[in-house]
Amino acid sequence: MTDPTVTVNNMDIGPCQVKFGTQDIGGTLGNVNVKFKFDKAPLMADQTGKTLLDEAVSGMEVTIETEFAEVQSKVIMAALFPNAVLAGTSPHQYIDFLNKVPARQLALALPLTLHPLVADAGDFDQDWYFYKAIPSEDSSYVFSPSEQGKMKIIWKVYLDLSVTPARMWRKGDQSL
Repeated sequence: MTDPTVTVNNMDIGPCQVKFGTQDIGGTLGNVNVKFKFDKAPLMADQTGKTLLDEAVSGMEVTIETEFAEVQSKVIMAALFPNAVLAGTSPHQYIDFLNKVPARQLALALPLTLHPLVADAGDFDQDWYFYKAIPSEDSSYVFSPSEQGKMKIIWKVYLDLSVTPARMWRKGDQSL
């Protein structure tokens, strides 16, 4: 019989703080879900039929799903819809959704940080840091007599070309 090495301190549970640039988006519902993958192109030869010989990385995709809970905060909501315009003065602010065709999105991308709440505020070793993220602005909101209001936000991550090699995200302290 084999006894596996199990280190409980390497296990994780708990919610995280979500920051877009410097804006803390506050409460989330329904978990924060990070999806990432390397796309790979198959390498084959006629001589070996359809047998896979190797694969080459052909791209990378990262998305983060959150459900924004503080839906009455127009300041936070405006941050989550960077193509919208926050106007007015508190407490009478409003958000205008105007025609933004053909606004480019990379200029609106900011760092997105997922900081586990079990970690101290100054401990970034377990952070998930995405260098160039943007909310996709493909969302919905349901008015309900029986459920708390929330707005699903799907974040897209762009490749940061400002460094060599280009990068998308880091698990750990981004300042290292």
